Amino acid sequence: MEIKLTAKDFASGLPVKWCPGCGDHGILAAVHKLLRDEQVVPELTVAVSGIGCSSRLPHYMGTFGFHSLHGRALPVACGIKSRRPELDVWVATGDGDCFSIGTAHWIHAIRYNMDMTVMVFDNSIYGLTKAQTSPTSPIGLKTNTHPRGAWLPPLNILQSTLGFTNASFVARTVDWNPPHLYETLKAAHEH
Repeated sequence: MEIKLTAKDFASGLPVKWCPGCGDHGILAAVHKLLRDEQVVPELTVAVSGIGCSSRLPHYMGTFGFHSLHGRALPVACGIKSRRPELDVWVATGDGDCFSIGTAHWIHAIRYNMDMTVMVFDNSIYGLTKAQTSPTSPIGLKTNTHPRGAWLPPLNILQSTLGFTNASFVARTVDWNPPHLYETLKAAHEH
């Protein structure tokens, strides 16, 4: 008997604790929809995260999940994928989590080029810790840690990523364009 999975089969049922209007809601909806459309087996799917608002994603997935330490989502995900290559591994990380404390892991994960879908929720600020400057904050952005404005130029993540050996798929999308977000995640997942 064939079972047809719905988007609800990929949701944990826990109350979502992101702020109203946050783009993370749209990303979660797109992931649920994509997993439904691809009929991915929930028991063979793992969502991995670090620390931050984006890293709540595994809690809202009806799959296996691993909420790791700050900046450590990628080494945990690479470890899972290396030992269980048949699993569909999704990584949710933020700009501070990935490009600050997790910088070395980000670089080496690109070099390893493992079969995972990595989503970086880049809002150019440490949102969960209430408005600290992140590595992608634009010059002049006033935050709790830089009340006179960020003084370092932001990292150019796309340029940096494309500069590393072995980057085979890199894309950028926005949460406020659901069709583009969905198609970008679909292309990343299929890649």
